[in-house]
This record gives sequence, C-alpha cells and structure tokens, in this order.
Amino acid sequence: MTSPEQIIEIVMDDKTYNVSKSKLIEKSDYFRALYSSGMRESAEDSVQLRGLSAPGLELVLEFINTSKVQVANETLEDLIETASFLQVTSILKLLLSEIKQENCVELFKLSEIYGMHDLRNACLKFMSCYYHPMLRRPEFRMLPAPLRDQIRDMRMKGTANLVAIGDFTDTCLDLANQDEPWSMLRYDELEQRWKPLANNLPSDMINVRGYGSAVLDNYLFIVGGYRMTSQEISVAHCYNPCKNEWNHVAPLNQKSALFVFRSNFKLLAVSGKLYAVGGHCLSTVECYSPEQDWWTCVASLPDPLAEFSACECQGMIYVMGGYTSRGVFY
Repeated sequence: MTSPEQIIEIVMDDKTYNVSKSKLIEKSDYFRALYSSGMRESAEDSVQLRGLSAPGLELVLEFINTSKVQVANETLEDLIETASFLQVTSILKLLLSEIKQENCVELFKLSEIYGMHDLRNACLKFMSCYYHPMLRRPEFRMLPAPLRDQIRDMRMKGTANLVAIGDFTDTCLDLANQDEPWSMLRYDELEQRWKPLANNLPSDMINVRGYGSAVLDNYLFIVGGYRMTSQEISVAHCYNPCKNEWNHVAPLNQKSALFVFRSNFKLLAVSGKLYAVGGHCLSTVECYSPEQDWWTCVASLPDPLAEFSACECQGMIYVMGGYTSRGVFY
C-alpha cells in the first residue's frame, strides 16, 4: 500500500497554499535544498515565505503543480522574481521559448536584473533577428543607443552571400531534379557554384520584372516592378535571412492619374533608409523608413528617368545615364 502524498502548507502574508512535497522537491532547487538540509524547518509541514508577490507565487506554484504557466506581460516581473528566488529553473528555461516582440525588451531588462545570462542572450538574438519590427516599438527605441547599435551589429555577423534572382532551370546549375524552378540562388565560394537558397520568392513576385532591390540592415528588399502582362505593381517584400522568411512591408505610394506605378527604377539603401528613385515615366523619389514602415516623397529628379545607374556614396545618391520619357538619353 502506497503512503499518502505529503502536503506542505506554504504561507505568505494572509494566504495559504497547499502543494505536494514531492513536486516541490522535484521542481524547486530551493525546496530540494531545504528538505535535504536536516534543519528543523525541513521536518515541518508548513513553510513561511516573505518578500514575494502573491501573483508571482501563485504562478510558480501553478507550474509546480501542473507543469504549465501563463506568461503574461503584466506579471513577467512577478513570475521571474519568484522563480529566481525559489530556483525553479524549468520556468526560467521555459521563458526562452516565450520571447515575443511584445515582451522581449521587458524580458531583457529582467534578465539583467536577475542575472539570467541565457535569457539575456536569447533576447538580444531575438531583437537582432527582428530588428526592423523592433525599431517600430517605443520600448525598443528607449534602450540605450550603444545597446541598439550592438543589436544591429549582431545582424551583420556571418558570411556575406551573393544572391541571384530569376527563373533557374539550367541543368548546369544542378537544378534539373527540382520539382519547380528556383527563383533565388546563392553563390558558394568554396565550391565555386550556385546553389538554391532555402526560400523562393513569394508567389506574387513570380514573373515580375523591372523591380528595385537593395539590402538594408541585412534585409533584402524587392519593391515595385511590373508583370509580363504589363501590369505594374507597388507592393514591397522583405526577406529576413535570420529567419528565412518573406514578409510584406508598406507598398510604394506612387500612383499617378494614369495609374503609373514605379518600374525600371533604382532602389538604394542610404543612412538607414531606402530610396526608390525615378523609373518609367517618373521623376519622383520615395523614401522608406523601417522605423515607421512607410514611404514618403522627397525631392524629385529634374526629369522622369528610367534604365539609369545609381549609387550611394557618403550619404549622397548619384544618378548616371538612363533615358527620359521623351526618349532623351543622358
């Protein structure tokens, strides 16, 4: 016949919580040390706790009883404070999988307060992976500038890759066995050959021509262009290599009375922003701010210009060549 489960009364302020002693020992290093210490308190059926919050204690005891816990922004500090005090390491490890854009700044701050090295590093990695979405969050912008720079620098670490975009079916690229044509390739310098990138273009970018492309903060942007049906588009896509995923960003604003969208233009990264310059029948220039996820119009070109070359140098945009809507070549 099995012995009955021993229940421990945990008392804090005017509240009492009944918890299985075996579960306390299993989940909490604090209670494991207490009940193996041989001290007088280890033989008692109740434990008095002080200095903790009731919401935090209730969350931790819920986890000890059920192995489940609710991670809410409003109670993060209470949860971490109590889990750290009672040394419930399973909760602290669980938090590594609960990092979201909505809570990562708060989790980062708490990780520094309570010396949680693994959580701190995980938060930094998360913020670097989702750097542009984090730029739009007020709590991220309130972090010290050197820390924000460190997070951005983390995105830039790794090996640079040359990427080609198109419809690739040539057997010389070892793509003949693929079920469908690859639209993105990267060049492997060690093997000196092109290989498929892990993620193809979004389906609504297939057969689009005349788009602009640029890299900003280790994000690849593909913007505007036209389809083979001569239908011009204003959509903008962003590829995040840290997560191997595509996302939509704000579309271009350009849309004239003649429904002229931007194609055969240049997209350049300058001082943390993107600039969409000119294009077929267009002299306008738009600037994209990743902090706002929005395009605004800036100073236009002297004339509509397409099929030109452009580059950035020391924060300035230089435009060379091309032709105007009147057929004049520069």
